Amino acid sequence: MSAEPSHSHTAVGPVLFVFLGASNLARSYYGLKRCIARCLFPRPVSFVHALGPGRGYVRQGGILNATYSPILNCGILKEVGDRSVSNQQVVALITDIGNDIMYGAPAEEIIGGLRSLFGTLQEMGAISLVTSIPVDLKNDVDEFYFRALRRIFFPNSPVEYHQASEAVRAINKFIFESSNDKLKVIGGLEQYCGIDKIHYSLLKGGSAWSYIAGKLTDSLGVDASPEINYSELVISLASNLARLFFSDMLGMMKKTKETF
Repeated sequence: MSAEPSHSHTAVGPVLFVFLGASNLARSYYGLKRCIARCLFPRPVSFVHALGPGRGYVRQGGILNATYSPILNCGILKEVGDRSVSNQQVVALITDIGNDIMYGAPAEEIIGGLRSLFGTLQEMGAISLVTSIPVDLKNDVDEFYFRALRRIFFPNSPVEYHQASEAVRAINKFIFESSNDKLKVIGGLEQYCGIDKIHYSLLKGGSAWSYIAGKLTDSLGVDASPEINYSELVISLASNLARLFFSDMLGMMKKTKETF
């Protein structure tokens, strides 16, 4: 991948980025990757990702006939270990947490999966950044609206409003309590959410991911002021649709080596 430098800094070794998430990440992956590579140029960067609409961390998920294995069981962490090279820094982004709630996974199971993930990444010496769940059901979504969203996005979900609300509270509590020198929590993303309170607004998505990109580059000591431009957002959305239909749904397009 070619990218022009947005500023000058000294390259100090390669970086492997591990991006884990669901629909928000999938819709902006191309732009995020381009932005990061541009900010760190000429430092060598590589990427692996596990993403997709409706994807869960501990339960199988997906949309329509596109189904995805749980992120924790997809093999991406083994690949990260296999790709270990001298002087390489691993930076992980763990985002879009919450789909598992709607698949019926109890908060304890999701927290257990996240605890295992955080521990594995720490053992690898990775720098990890995790986003909290940006919706507070009690303050942001009433029960009627919750039922409408459940019917649209999770039509087979048996989860009730009070169950989801308590699960979000417990998981976010765990995430914030897990923060340490190697695990940074990215909060404040609720300001970028659209009307469904799940996805970042199309008008604010660029700002949301530029903000996250800034946290990723900051973790490496790089003052880059990242900005994902409009054309990168458009290409991101188009590439996501192409991947979803031609690869994940129809199987006509082979997955890349960075895809899990």
